[in-house]
Amino acid sequence: MAEFRMKRVNALMLRELSAAARRILPVERCGVLSFTDVEVSKDLKSAVVWFSMVGTPSGAPALTEREAFEALEAARPELQEAVARRVAIKYTPHLAFRHDSGLERGQNVVRILEELERGQKS
Repeated sequence: MAEFRMKRVNALMLRELSAAARRILPVERCGVLSFTDVEVSKDLKSAVVWFSMVGTPSGAPALTEREAFEALEAARPELQEAVARRVAIKYTPHLAFRHDSGLERGQNVVRILEELERGQKS
């Protein structure tokens, strides 16, 4: 039963953090930061938030991993406050951000496959 509860808490935190980030972090400057997973500790006092990055709408390059991490750390108090207002749990977890490179790896694989496909058509 506790495992099911933690999955629900993780999903709720992911949803609320994503919504708060859309309001707090400017897409024009940060690009699209996507939260891919949240792992809340069993005591509810801390949470690891996994994020990935996509480019900006204007086509400008996305932030580097370090810049994105710094932007998230700067916005962390606001994100935690937004979660505290929307999620009714005993404690508001302290957020720790980690980069998830899965999306970038997937984009690289797609790019390589497209290049191979173009090479076969030539």
